Amino acid sequence: MDQSELTGGYIFDIQGFSVHDGPGCRTLIFLKGCPLRCLWCSNPEGIKPFPEPLYKESKCLFDLFCVEACPYQAIKVQGGKGSQKLEFDRKKCSECDNYLCIKACLTGALAQGGDYITIDDLYTRIARDRQYWGDKGGITLTGGEPFAQPEFTAAFLEKCYKAFIHTAVETCGDVPWNDIQPSLQWLEWIFFDLKHMDEFAHKQLTSSSNKSILENARLISSSFTGRLVFRLPLVPGMNDSEENIRDTAGFILSTGRKELNILPVHHLGREKYTLAGYTYNLPGFEMTPREMLLEAQSRFTELGVKCYLGSETPF
Repeated sequence: MDQSELTGGYIFDIQGFSVHDGPGCRTLIFLKGCPLRCLWCSNPEGIKPFPEPLYKESKCLFDLFCVEACPYQAIKVQGGKGSQKLEFDRKKCSECDNYLCIKACLTGALAQGGDYITIDDLYTRIARDRQYWGDKGGITLTGGEPFAQPEFTAAFLEKCYKAFIHTAVETCGDVPWNDIQPSLQWLEWIFFDLKHMDEFAHKQLTSSSNKSILENARLISSSFTGRLVFRLPLVPGMNDSEENIRDTAGFILSTGRKELNILPVHHLGREKYTLAGYTYNLPGFEMTPREMLLEAQSRFTELGVKCYLGSETPF
C-alpha cells in the first residue's frame, strides 16, 4: 500500500477560485488545529484539532435525539422549558469517531466541523480544479495552522510538488521548528503572520508568546529558497502604533526579507463563534479603515519594507 493511502489528516473546508492567497487562481485547503487564539480569528471552527459538533441553536427543536445518541454523555441540557440550551463537553467530543449525535439530528442544528481525509483522496479532490488554476496557480494550505499536522502537511505538499503543482502555505509560525522544516523543500511560497513584536502584547492578542514565532521566522528566512511574504493583520488600537510598526519593519529587514502584506481585520467570522462554543471578544469596531492601512503602508515604505494592502498583493 502506498504511503499516501496511509497518511491522512483533518480538514474543515476546501475553497476554489481564490486569487488572494498566492499567485494565479488557487484552491485553499483549511486544516484543523491552531495553537493561537487570536481575538479576530475568522475561522474558529478550525481551532480544535479534531472534528467537532457545530451547534446552531436557532434550528434546534430540543427533541434530545442527539443527547440520547451520544455514547460519551458529552451533551447536557441546561435551563428549563422555554429556555433550554444544549451544552457540549468538547473534550469528550475529541474521543468520538462516529458522530452519532450529528446523525441523529433531524433539523440541521448539528453539523460536523471537520473531516478526516487521506492524502490520495485530498489530491483527487483538488486535482479537479487544476484546469482552472492557469499557469501560475496551485494550492495553498491554510487553517487553522497547517504545520500543526506536520506529517500530513509535508506528505501532501510533496505529492503536489512532484506533480508540478505550485505550493503555498499560510502559517502563524507558533509550532516547533521540526514540524516546519520537513515541508520547506516542497514549498514555493510562504505567508508568515506577525501579530505583534512585543511579547506581552502578543499574549494579550493571541494567548501565546511570540518567541518561537520570531525564531521560526528567522530560520525560515535563512533556509527557505522560495518566496516569503510576511503578513500583519492590522488591528486598530492594538498593533497599529508607531512603535510596533517600526519594530515590525526592523525585524523583517533583519531577516533579509523585505515584503509585507497588511491585512484589514474584519468581523466575518463572528457568527461562527457560538457554533463552535466560543465567545467573540473582539472590541466593537468596524473593519480596519483604509486610511489607517494607507498610513501604515506609507510608514513601512519609508522604513524600507515593500508593503502591499489587503488583496493588492504581488500576484
